Amino acid sequence: KQCINAEYGGVQELLNKRINEFVDEILLPYFGGMINFVKDAEQVTDQGREQRVREGEVVQLVRGFAQDYRKSIDIINGEVMKCFTNFNNGTVILQSALTKMIQYYNRFQKILGQAPYKTLPVRAELVNVHHVM
Repeated sequence: KQCINAEYGGVQELLNKRINEFVDEILLPYFGGMINFVKDAEQVTDQGREQRVREGEVVQLVRGFAQDYRKSIDIINGEVMKCFTNFNNGTVILQSALTKMIQYYNRFQKILGQAPYKTLPVRAELVNVHHVM
């Protein structure tokens, strides 16, 4: 019985890893700009370097997200349900994708609340995270 539990744990771990890889792949075409911005900005902060203002990029990301996030979520939903016809699996994967997207959006908003971005006028155009959910 202990052998079966250990094997199950290994399979579950592998499944979770593959789900995370799939989620990353499905988010990139729609939210890749924001995800890469967040990763870059967090890396600069973690290294103790000063952020350089990327106003044009930030404006494009904020406005693009506000304009396209609903349509992107609908497309992702369709892709997930097409790839995973088992409703339970599809729902779990879709929930993982939406959770990860929200986490990145929260991190994006947090970065824009700090110097040198906190004074950019485009911050007023950020979509409230509660509307995204």
